Amino acid sequence: MAPYRLPDIPHLRLRATLVSGSSGQLPGYLGSTLRGAFGHALRRLVCAMGPEQPCATCPLRGPCVHTRLFETFLEGDPPPFLRGLPTAPRPYVFEPRTPLRNEPQVISAGDRLELDLLLFGQAVALQGYAVLALERMAERGLGQRHRPFVLQEVRHQGAGGAWQTGYLRGERPWSDQVAAVPLPAPVASDGTPAAPERLTLRFTTPTRIQKQGELQDCPAFRPLAFAMLRRALELAHCHVPGAEVSWDFNGYLRQADAVRVTRTALHWHDWTRYSNRQKAQHSMGGFVGELDLEGDLAPFLPLLHAAETLHVGKGATFGLGKVEVVGT
Repeated sequence: MAPYRLPDIPHLRLRATLVSGSSGQLPGYLGSTLRGAFGHALRRLVCAMGPEQPCATCPLRGPCVHTRLFETFLEGDPPPFLRGLPTAPRPYVFEPRTPLRNEPQVISAGDRLELDLLLFGQAVALQGYAVLALERMAERGLGQRHRPFVLQEVRHQGAGGAWQTGYLRGERPWSDQVAAVPLPAPVASDGTPAAPERLTLRFTTPTRIQKQGELQDCPAFRPLAFAMLRRALELAHCHVPGAEVSWDFNGYLRQADAVRVTRTALHWHDWTRYSNRQKAQHSMGGFVGELDLEGDLAPFLPLLHAAETLHVGKGATFGLGKVEVVGT
């Protein structure tokens, strides 16, 4: 059987350093806070219609930077798994660079806060707007009391993993010429890459995998691989023009049945976020910890490494479903 090929998904990882202007508290996990504050800042920056205009019915939603970057809509014929949904998967992920915790974090004036913002596909071309929105987000403040910050620096990660400074407050504006980086290369047409027979998946933020509508606290490998594959294919379909997306993956997933979970060291981590739009609390708990895998892992190595960047499961834009591959 010919190896299954993942589509190419260019991405850009930005690392922003914010400096606090006051003392106070912020939520223990900042993923939802950062995403919400960024979205408000971006809309105020680019919206020509005003805050009363819903994005879904806006006559400018097609070319609008806000809808292209932050609140993307499905256009044309959607892929099988998105039929009936009003919006497309978002082409970004926020990764707070603070440890996962339940209790609020205390900050003091002058403290530094780091976060990563990943942009996928066409969103990479909007990097200048993203950096400016980060700057405006920091000025307006984070958390319920809008604690003010200053955007001090934004770095970007190149293909070799090295970091370069693209923005430095008061000294260097963002150039908007930073190139995208490809995800780990797909399986070559002449064979699968070498891979160990055992490796560990480490889930560092709550991971929400559903099977038949139910959240899983200890998934087998096949539903986990399916969730990773679905996310990659949907992002490519919606945000990478011309991407070669193959929806014929049943044979690929059958191979996943032969991969065994030999050790489970997972626990459930509850996390609650408040939605300003819905004016309600939402439970966003998921599993964290480690899974050991054993078997023919070679066909899945590109997918696993892609998931390290794309995340997996529900809530990925908040930074949930962050996974690390250990032992390759």
